[in-house]
Amino acid sequence: MASEIHSLLQTLFLVSSSLSLCFSIRNSIPNGFFKFLLILPFFFLFLYIPLQFHTIHFQGPIGFFIGWLGSFKLLLFAFGKGPLCSAATSSSLPRFLAVGSLPIEIPDHKSPPNHSLIPPSAKLIFLILTILAINFKNHLHPNAIPLFYCLLIYFFLEFLIGTTATLAKTVLGVELLPYFNEPYFSDSLQDFWGRRWNLMTSRILRLTIYDPCRNLTIGVIGRRPASMVAVIATFVVSGLMHELIYFYMGRMAPTWEVTCFFVVHGVCVVAEMAVRLGAGGRFRAPRVARICLTIMFVMGTGSWLFFPQCIRAKMDVRMLEEYAAIGAFFKTITLHFIPPFNPTSFLFH
Repeated sequence: MASEIHSLLQTLFLVSSSLSLCFSIRNSIPNGFFKFLLILPFFFLFLYIPLQFHTIHFQGPIGFFIGWLGSFKLLLFAFGKGPLCSAATSSSLPRFLAVGSLPIEIPDHKSPPNHSLIPPSAKLIFLILTILAINFKNHLHPNAIPLFYCLLIYFFLEFLIGTTATLAKTVLGVELLPYFNEPYFSDSLQDFWGRRWNLMTSRILRLTIYDPCRNLTIGVIGRRPASMVAVIATFVVSGLMHELIYFYMGRMAPTWEVTCFFVVHGVCVVAEMAVRLGAGGRFRAPRVARICLTIMFVMGTGSWLFFPQCIRAKMDVRMLEEYAAIGAFFKTITLHFIPPFNPTSFLFH
């Protein structure tokens, strides 16, 4: 714990210093290749920072916040795009630091509130119950284990990002764009990936991968084929970045199963687009059936390609071990500063 806290303080210094320098040149250096060259060392620094941590509770979030989102935001910033260049962010250093280092985005205009059917307190309870259930996975049916991993990832991200966003809103005094939009109501893969799941990542990938790829190919192959090629490219990059997150957390050589998961979903999203264009909106199944098929497909392919690496890395075991270590650490701190109560000495004082 002591070494992790030291690494965390070092990370806070490096990230805040890097972002402060970027903030200082936001208007003095023109957007483009020269600013990109100046930003490039910070990009590689952000990719390296998660390797300093050894616990999964730091490796995962910092790998995601800094290694992936933070580095991609810097690339967009170099070309005058993305959340770091919005009017609401670029006018304030605290907002610039928060948006650059956290999975949040401040809209230029007031966004509608994101109401969820499941309150945050219930999501925390579900997260705890899911962790407890996975702890007894030896007593569960093998086909049920991937379901609990799916719930663990969703509720963990909801709790982690929701808590982060709440603190940022309180400190900065601004509204933030929503991160999830009830993905369990997705009625297609396009709906799931584009409008409901991990919305900040979707927006970042659209700006960094989808739009440039589409713009490069649209003049060669046409508008619709270019959109489909851009979708495939976006899912491939997302898969590669997830492989990197897994490497941060497990220090295991990539098996490329996670990349295959995203390639499969990219191909299926393109197939959905083609079928929808061909059908012209006709012959649509009832929405309940579409929701069930979408969730079953996501969970089925996740069980096949996404979660095996989690199981091999024993991420659930490490999480429970780290919870125990955190409890022991705080117990040691408490005993150090608060001596144990001795009722005998109290009575005969």
